[in-house]
Amino acid sequence: MLYLVGLEASAMTNLSKVTSAAAFYISRVDTTLDKKLDQIGTTEALDLRGKAAVAQAVLAYQLYQKKFSGPRWEHLEKRGAKKQRLMWASTNVKNPTYPDTFYVDSLIGPDTISTIPDQALHAFMDHGTLSRTLDAKVSEAQGIYNAIEKLGIDWSSVGSQLEHEVLDSFTKSFDNVLQCMQKKAKPRDFISI
Repeated sequence: MLYLVGLEASAMTNLSKVTSAAAFYISRVDTTLDKKLDQIGTTEALDLRGKAAVAQAVLAYQLYQKKFSGPRWEHLEKRGAKKQRLMWASTNVKNPTYPDTFYVDSLIGPDTISTIPDQALHAFMDHGTLSRTLDAKVSEAQGIYNAIEKLGIDWSSVGSQLEHEVLDSFTKSFDNVLQCMQKKAKPRDFISI
């Protein structure tokens, strides 16, 4: 994890002011993989729809727990380091056949952050289940991950594709904000150097 490398490389003696979150875009994973599973079309593939994102998040959380324990982490913690937190983003359910609280219910655990859209928040408050779920089904998550790989789906290429799509989407949004600001600003508001 680059966060740990950065903390170790820091010349700061007190690391308590350094914070970080690593974002995982949950529903995008299922949207992308569900399309691939539909294309494969076997019963086994179709049974895996809607399971990839949570499985990946559960396994990421397991890795996270390992990285932030043991001698390496304890040394950094003595210097005031805080754990990097996992942030579950895009937790709104895109597929109407999945329960509306599916991602929110499935991703509850210590040291995590969830960005929850209003619709999902209201649904969770109405009929969600508040319990630690993130590390409850690790072996099931590993089985799902392996089954998807056995179908010939390359997790790394899916990750690269999603990373590119998310960065492209955010870049376009940022550019749109800048354009709106430029249109609203008066010429005298800009300072030339």
